[in-house]
Amino acid sequence: MTDPRLDLLTDWLEHFFGDVNFVTTKASDDASFRRYFRIERDNNTFIAMDAPPEKEDSASFVKIATLLRDNNLHAPKIIESNLVQGFLLLEDLGSLTFLQALSKDNCIDLYKKAINEIIKIQKIDCQNKHLPLYNKTLLTSEMQLLIDWYLTKDSNFNQQLSTIFQLLSDNALNSLQVFVHRDYHARNLMVIKDELAIIDFQDAVIGSNSYDLCSLLKDAYIELSANDIQTLLNYYYTQANIDIEFSQFEKQFELMGLQRHLKILGIFKRLSRRDGKHQYLDNIPLVKKYALQTASKYPEFSALKDIL
Repeated sequence: MTDPRLDLLTDWLEHFFGDVNFVTTKASDDASFRRYFRIERDNNTFIAMDAPPEKEDSASFVKIATLLRDNNLHAPKIIESNLVQGFLLLEDLGSLTFLQALSKDNCIDLYKKAINEIIKIQKIDCQNKHLPLYNKTLLTSEMQLLIDWYLTKDSNFNQQLSTIFQLLSDNALNSLQVFVHRDYHARNLMVIKDELAIIDFQDAVIGSNSYDLCSLLKDAYIELSANDIQTLLNYYYTQANIDIEFSQFEKQFELMGLQRHLKILGIFKRLSRRDGKHQYLDNIPLVKKYALQTASKYPEFSALKDIL
């Protein structure tokens, strides 16, 4: 099968290196239209990103990577870019993800390290950085994915869900607004010796300080125990010097998580139905479990429990 994008990428790399003395192997795909290839040359390795410009914004990737690196966070170094074609050549951060590195012995310590990085991220001065706002329009459009893709077409819950979406967007907007990675979870952190590196950050926004914490602690790909979540939530609360009562912050965290999980239910079903990426269906039961736990805990979301 021909692969015109890979042919174009290979031509671009040949021009950059000035020769054809490199080997290209597939590194990974993700839930977007981006693809990643590992490039081996002269005992060095790089990562080449293929991001079709009509579908992905590589300029945002470069901008956010630079912002993170300028603030002492380990994002991949941009070695070369061609934004017109949608190609980037990046530092190779290795192949050991946070998810793969986790073990029973290092779990809490590794999560605390990831929380420390969240706190560093949230100290970034977003003034004049022209980052999108995680506003009501964006929050609601994400939750609308639940209706558009997850629920059956003959479902008639729009009025009930409109009220629920309003509660969840209000919760997000009434919390501290900071730099938000927006997909900060165990597959988007790389472990390099004793350091964590961050990937897949191009959709960063200014939003709730509980959002990235939800992504990490209520991950669609791995389930922490209730005790571990509580321990780590308390750790963030203390280390970040949160100035509201813990119970209030915990509710903000759980409702922010609910907004995210409703979005993810829609996205995972869309990935299967629209894009043929059926592997994400395996993660739906855990995400649904998270959503039902929160809907069951707070009376104002009892209708959502019935809908789901």
